[in-house]
Amino acid sequence: MENNKRNLQLKILEMVKYLDDFCCENNIEYYIIYGSCLGAVRHKGFIPWDDDFDIGMTLENYNKFISICETKLDKKRYFLQTLETEPNYYLSFAKLRDINTTLIENGNKDIDITYGVYIDIFPIVGVPNNKLKRKILEINRAFALSANINVINTKFLYYIFKIVLKIFGKKRILKYCTRQSIKYSCANHENWCSIFDGDGFEINSTTKTIMGKPTYVPFEDTELPIPEKYDEYLKHIYGNYMRIPTPDEIKAKEHTAYILDLNHSYKDHLKLYK
Repeated sequence: MENNKRNLQLKILEMVKYLDDFCCENNIEYYIIYGSCLGAVRHKGFIPWDDDFDIGMTLENYNKFISICETKLDKKRYFLQTLETEPNYYLSFAKLRDINTTLIENGNKDIDITYGVYIDIFPIVGVPNNKLKRKILEINRAFALSANINVINTKFLYYIFKIVLKIFGKKRILKYCTRQSIKYSCANHENWCSIFDGDGFEINSTTKTIMGKPTYVPFEDTELPIPEKYDEYLKHIYGNYMRIPTPDEIKAKEHTAYILDLNHSYKDHLKLYK
């Protein structure tokens, strides 16, 4: 399993290097965020027990990235998974998938979508100062997240969202609330939020000053960009982020089990193992 995890990390690193080159060539700024940023600062690479990768882009860069991917992405190797490119996709943010690999997580194994090793790409949006507009943004974000019902960790909210989704339809709610959540540009707002992570609105909130200019630091055998004031950014999310978590804390954060095949595409894998 440990070898599998390291091999998965190396495949993700290959993808990240491609994405970094792609963004540099097309003047798109991005940050590595969450645990990927923590890994860069604390471990100079992946957190040893981590098996995913998170990237954040301001709304302006995110929209530009999605648009340019339509014509310039290497489609023999990669697929940009969004609500527009994948009919049965169920998340509000984009994933870059390696279509020559297989990665199927248990919670999603029965959904007809493109599978493969992936990088999560989160839009970072502006947060309005107006209290009512901010509250509406929080509500729309919550309903967009509720379409992936397994991120809801409060029983009361779980049943409320389940009822609303049944009445109005999961896909309709997901698309509408996603659109409403990504309409405030970062350029015109001092407060920002990485809008679609499963944790709370406050923990995902940050500022233009903290994110600043993407700052390249060592990551494995390359360099990748993190928020300019990374110490403030990481302390806000993790507190004492240099502390190594206990084995129980690590286990609680592990992703669900998956089918992993780094040598065959999802479609080929199905043919091989039917």
